[in-house]
Amino acid sequence: MTGQDNLHIAREMFAAWNAHDVEAFVKRLDTKTTWESDAFPAPFSGHDGARRFFKVYVTAFPDLHLDIEQILAAGDSHVVVRWRSRGTHLGPLADIPATGRKASNHGCTVMEVKNNKVGHAYVYFDNAHLLRQIGVLPGI
Repeated sequence: MTGQDNLHIAREMFAAWNAHDVEAFVKRLDTKTTWESDAFPAPFSGHDGARRFFKVYVTAFPDLHLDIEQILAAGDSHVVVRWRSRGTHLGPLADIPATGRKASNHGCTVMEVKNNKVGHAYVYFDNAHLLRQIGVLPGI
């Protein structure tokens, strides 16, 4: 695989997020994929874990949209995507009931790609900024 192949896979995954197509997202993942984020107490593992990770956000933000702001191939096995998200909090976000508030956020996802599949991903975003926008944390 080349860095260009990996960039294509990452773009397809972001397109799946924007289409809210969990199966298109999962088809690009290794069966033993792991998704980690500081926003969650434990990683999401395997296809079922990836589906749960995906559904947390599209349930909470049914109009969720992610824009790729920058995408870089790092060698032949990693992709780094800097992204911006936006959506309206119309469903529960874990144990936080819907607030009806609009939110936008920014973040970065680092993906390890092997054999045309994402095996591991680290998702970094400003969770406090998101929670302030939906009224869970006080503003500064």
